[in-house]
Amino acid sequence: MSQTFRQYKFLSLSCFLAFITLMSFGAYLQPDSGGYIDASPHRGLLYPLFLRACFNSNLNVVVAFQLLSGLFSCFYVITCIDKFIEQRLGVFTQLGLFMALSMPYLGHTLIGNTILTEPLCYPIFLLFFCNLLLWREFGNFKHFLISVSLGFALMLTRKQFGYVFATFYIGIFLDLLRIKKINWREVLVPFMVFALALGFEKSYMYFKTGHFISTPSGSFIIATPLYIAKANDVDLLKTNEQKQFLRNAIKERNRQKLAMYQEDFGNFSWPYHKKFEVINDVLRYEITSKALMDLNLNLDLIESEKLLSEVTWTVLKNNFSDFLKFYYHNIINNMGGYYYFFLICCAFLVCLWQLVLGQNSFLMNFGLMITSLQFLNFGAVAIFLPVLRRFAIYSEGLMICFWLLCLHQVIVRKKYD
Repeated sequence: MSQTFRQYKFLSLSCFLAFITLMSFGAYLQPDSGGYIDASPHRGLLYPLFLRACFNSNLNVVVAFQLLSGLFSCFYVITCIDKFIEQRLGVFTQLGLFMALSMPYLGHTLIGNTILTEPLCYPIFLLFFCNLLLWREFGNFKHFLISVSLGFALMLTRKQFGYVFATFYIGIFLDLLRIKKINWREVLVPFMVFALALGFEKSYMYFKTGHFISTPSGSFIIATPLYIAKANDVDLLKTNEQKQFLRNAIKERNRQKLAMYQEDFGNFSWPYHKKFEVINDVLRYEITSKALMDLNLNLDLIESEKLLSEVTWTVLKNNFSDFLKFYYHNIINNMGGYYYFFLICCAFLVCLWQLVLGQNSFLMNFGLMITSLQFLNFGAVAIFLPVLRRFAIYSEGLMICFWLLCLHQVIVRKKYD
């Protein structure tokens, strides 16, 4: 390892300087940080355990661990890329890749200093991606198992990361197209680990609440249904409590002019997207909390979760076409607009086509996997939530790395032509 650090001395120095600078900022507490520190039932399993392991949540130790693991994972990805790219990376290319990967730490998000799941998820995600690539490059079952294990850790931190398991089946489908053969171990293991993660999550909730349920998410997914709900949706609900809740929520929503039908239909998603974070918070916290309080039932966590989930799925089923229209605009907007979405689609199709034709290069595998994760990441989050900057960091940096590597390949070939 020391030899590796000497080989990449400029990259190593950049990591060291970044660590020293960021440590001086100390820990940043966010509104959601208290839930992780107190191991709230609303939060996942792994990050609260990580906080407890860091000397009982000593925040300076937490920040040090988060920065070390994050910057090291960036370093590891770059050295991994350098070993498999056709021409070795120059110093400036290495530093460019480091800036792209470490931007969540160096930019305004400063995730390494925040007490949220991102500083734990991000390095795990980078290591997951590297081992996924090594599996695709060499077909080594060891790297396959490591990447599945890292996917398991991601899912225990945030359940939304269940989408990473789909990438294994993209690789398996590609093998089926190319060599007409399926490795059944690779088919079954991701599914079993995914189910195991769900079981762990419910077991943890049983330990916390006495109920074998998933992590409560009703307050997180209620905003979009409230945005598209209509007055006649109330009649479809089963209980009087659910009907009264939705009636109260719709009344307050209409008073604040936050309904989809109150927007110009031809451009209905634009005002919502421009104010998405604000509207989402108003619908989730202010309107939902007030509507629940107006019931005067003193519902506990499990009862309110059941009520919100029933309302959510009933409204979505009754307004599915409106939801699809909204979701379509939502995901395009969150991915950076139509032009960037088109660019990602082109990259995905080119990489897929080249791999199907038999050009099993590292760069093509890199491109296929990161564009797939880009679609899956934004697609999963945009169903119910605004894609905040901290949701977008996982695939964005790696996507920039792919474009930089494409540029590197063009320059190298031009040089040797």
